[in-house]
Amino acid sequence: MPDSNPYKIAYERERKSRLLAEKLLDDKTRALYDKCQELEETLNSLEQMQEHLIQSEKMASIGQLAAGVAHEINNPVGYALCNLSILDEYIQAFIKLDCHMKIKPITDTNQEYNSLRDIEDIDYIIKDITPLMAGTLKGLHRIDEIVTNLKKVSHGGELKKKKCNINSLIDESLNVVWNQIKYSMAVEKKFSELPLLNCHESKIHQVLINMFVNASHACGTEGILIVKTTLKCINEEQFIRIEITDNGKGMSKFTLLKIFDPFFTTKPVGVGTGLGLSISFGIISKHGGNIQVKSEEGKGTSFFIYLPIK
Repeated sequence: MPDSNPYKIAYERERKSRLLAEKLLDDKTRALYDKCQELEETLNSLEQMQEHLIQSEKMASIGQLAAGVAHEINNPVGYALCNLSILDEYIQAFIKLDCHMKIKPITDTNQEYNSLRDIEDIDYIIKDITPLMAGTLKGLHRIDEIVTNLKKVSHGGELKKKKCNINSLIDESLNVVWNQIKYSMAVEKKFSELPLLNCHESKIHQVLINMFVNASHACGTEGILIVKTTLKCINEEQFIRIEITDNGKGMSKFTLLKIFDPFFTTKPVGVGTGLGLSISFGIISKHGGNIQVKSEEGKGTSFFIYLPIK
């Protein structure tokens, strides 16, 4: 015969409801945990894809600059090789003199020695060796500078930020793109004294190179590129501001609204990926900063990069 105690029946009903609720809560908690794990894995995957995309865009930019970099290296290489060839001739002349001195001791009346000295033009060689070596070393140092800057720029994403001098990063980036921009524009640098900035060096390089190349594409043969750095205080927080201004063709209002959109480009097919400014915006945002732009058709463009000092 079923229990007719109403309290016991109510208790049993409440107990079953509680157990069911606990089971449902446990199931929902487990499902939520699984979804969180899945979401975290998806987020990690997206971050890795973003890093690959940034690196791919960087290498595409460097690929476009490769011909100019090769030309920039070939000039000092050719100069150094020419100098070394001349230096080899000078060495041969000294070897002849040395052989002569071993055979016949030098005396004031040694006409053969003096004649050989005149034939080899030893006085001129002695005068020319120092500037010859100085020019050769200058060319080799220039090659070393280009390669060093290129390595810094093309390096993969660093795991940790480090203290960097923004003015130095600008100089290094200009060196990498110099062969591309020097024929179309003059460069004016107006640097202020700045504190060191904690940043990803190669990614800031990537942003700057993209800006400089875009400026050269926007200008004719009499372009002017002005790069200015200042300290700005905004809402009691200090920022490094990099101002990049050109006197190129400028942008329409429609283009201004679209320039940071992925795959938007005003360049011909095959010239640009449409990712440069989008990726640059993302890089600066990840550093806690932002990019602003002012432009007017026919009057040039100014980009303002703000990086917080923390």
